[in-house]
Amino acid sequence: MLKSTEAEIEEVREYFEWQAPDLEVTFMQKVYSETVLNARHDVWDIHTNKDRWWVITGGTNLYSQEQFPNMDLALTFHIGLMLRIPRTEKQQEGDLRLLPFGPVFERMEEAGTAVTQAHKLSDYQAVGVRCREVLLELIAVAQDAAVWKTDAPPQRANFRAWTEIICNDLLPSDTNKERRGALKGVLESAWTFSNWLTHSKSATWVDAEMAHSLTQHAIGMATSLILRELRGVPEECPNCGSPHLEPEHGENTASPGVVWERPRCADCGWSGRPIPIFDLEDAQPIITREGEETDECSIMTVPLRAILKPGDQTIEPLKNTETGPPEHVVYFAYGSNMSTPRLRERMPSCKPLGIATLPGHALRFHKRSTDGSGKCNAVATGDENSVIGVLFSFDPAERAKLDKAEGVGSGYEHATVTVINDKGRRRKVLTYLATPDYIDDNLKPYAWYKDFVLAGGREHDLPPGYIAEYIEAVEAIDDPNEARDKKQRATLGSFGR
Repeated sequence: MLKSTEAEIEEVREYFEWQAPDLEVTFMQKVYSETVLNARHDVWDIHTNKDRWWVITGGTNLYSQEQFPNMDLALTFHIGLMLRIPRTEKQQEGDLRLLPFGPVFERMEEAGTAVTQAHKLSDYQAVGVRCREVLLELIAVAQDAAVWKTDAPPQRANFRAWTEIICNDLLPSDTNKERRGALKGVLESAWTFSNWLTHSKSATWVDAEMAHSLTQHAIGMATSLILRELRGVPEECPNCGSPHLEPEHGENTASPGVVWERPRCADCGWSGRPIPIFDLEDAQPIITREGEETDECSIMTVPLRAILKPGDQTIEPLKNTETGPPEHVVYFAYGSNMSTPRLRERMPSCKPLGIATLPGHALRFHKRSTDGSGKCNAVATGDENSVIGVLFSFDPAERAKLDKAEGVGSGYEHATVTVINDKGRRRKVLTYLATPDYIDDNLKPYAWYKDFVLAGGREHDLPPGYIAEYIEAVEAIDDPNEARDKKQRATLGSFGR
């Protein structure tokens, strides 16, 4: 288990509960961290009340451990996914961090695919061949990208000789002895094991996976150090000593068409010397694609439940595949919808999940309703105020009914907010907030509406002090429409108030 800060834990938990609102996190820990091309990927092991998941940062995503039982495979898939996501402008800017090692990571991705498809001896040996190709591509790109200190350059494909030259140049002197030894060690281990696997007559799937993991680790370490050297990134900011240095890209008006990069301190704003890294006119994409581009997702007909190993029974394609029920929406109610019977009239599938708190907001009865009275709103205050309400889950097919009942577009709007549930955990949920043009602090609620809010608060055991201060103490008025007043009170009475 790796050390993690409270902020990291909350961020990962919040992300997971946002992505899987129907699951409850019972245990979580950071188990691994790897930096590839200055992009850090932390791997978290998440246990829930139903199953287990990996959450991997650096383009945060989650992966079922039923589908990815092996952490290294999940991480490899994640890194490959980050490289292959269709290129937006922001992602294209991120591609600059890969230059000039794009071909290396393409080969690394191919090796990862070969591992997942390996089922016999020749397949395992082929993984060894692919890992060797990755390592040879690494030293080839490194030779083209920089001039290394050597009196007599060895042959281009002499991996061990070039490893020695590059490591000695990157990490010179006795002060870097251990660092230099570590880099040489991981590169040598990956090279030796991959070569052995290529010719082994007793290789197994585990050996293929090990070769891939060793190579991936070696590539990550080497490319990160080489890129820092190529781009003139110091170990720390020379101005304030901060290690938080980020790449900053731009073009020189005197030399258009060329992208420059310089290190910039995230703490004090210091900037280093810019260097040209990318010629837009001569540029080739890091990843090329052929075929029709589409935004549609591919649906697998064979479920990826586990990684097949030799001797495993072949998974046959499913026939008449049916999708499971959609995930329920989690909704934060803080007004009259806290009353379960009232909400269930609108959404029969709703189920209460317990109370929750919305920090930095205050309960007000100032949202102008179509009947002229004030309805509840959680107004942002940014201070120590909090709104306490009830979490419900419901079938997303019923959301339109709730939208209509709440009057979306006529005073209320959807909002995704972060609440703290009764177990002290944060989660992103749906709620409804009043739009500014429908807020009037002079409004008062009708007495029957206030009674609905009180009934819901008492039903779910909201703190008595909160009920007394923010609900009971609010002045209410009689509804001038006697028929409506009678109908609403009859409904409230039928709920067993």
